Amino acid sequence: MPERLGEIVIESGLAARDVVLRAAQHAEQEGMPLVAVLVHEEGVDELALVAAIKRHVRVSIEDPAQVEHDSEAMRQISRDDCWRLRVMPLALIVYDTGTRFLRLAMADPTDAVTIAEVEHVTGCQVDGVLMPLSAVEELVDKAYRAYVTEVIPRERAALVPGPRGESLVRELERDSKATESALSSSGEVKSVPSESTSPTTVPYHRVTDEASLEIRHRALLDVLLQKRVFSEDEYQEQVRLLMRQHSDKA
Repeated sequence: MPERLGEIVIESGLAARDVVLRAAQHAEQEGMPLVAVLVHEEGVDELALVAAIKRHVRVSIEDPAQVEHDSEAMRQISRDDCWRLRVMPLALIVYDTGTRFLRLAMADPTDAVTIAEVEHVTGCQVDGVLMPLSAVEELVDKAYRAYVTEVIPRERAALVPGPRGESLVRELERDSKATESALSSSGEVKSVPSESTSPTTVPYHRVTDEASLEIRHRALLDVLLQKRVFSEDEYQEQVRLLMRQHSDKA
């Protein structure tokens, strides 16, 4: 019984062997999942592919319409990695023993390399579920976009008492200005009404009070990259420049 995606595609008659081999070479050269090349480049029917995988592999199928975004699961793996691997975290389960399971929607649950990478990055055991490629891609795009553009009113953040609360508000306002500048053209940032005549909003994060400066900066960087304010290459070049300047001063 075939276990790998290419074998399943050939045995199911969805594509000829030479087509699968060509797709595999292209996937390796471009660093893309084979399933993405087969569907997008070679025209393999993704619904027929889902049915074929289900026939050959003991795996559950997830209905995209029933998926609820789990922010704890999404914190385990970045949006860029999800898009590159064509996976979507659905739920994080932590048992009393400390064992962590990540329920992961996959267009190719036979991809052992992807599963191993996600387990290494997240420290979780992966429970892969099957979902059409286009559904995974749409979930990644919409879920992570919504995750980083939710906001809360300033008054809610100010409920943290004392100097620590005041410091938190100042930090959130500073992050808000940079985020709103990057997102203002898209119109996706939502303001929550308050009793104030001119409400001030800040980016929402359930663990803002515990999050380190490194995590908050990374979240902001992800937003800017997703909105294409600058490219990853431009960012890396700027980092190298600042590192050289710091080294020269030292």
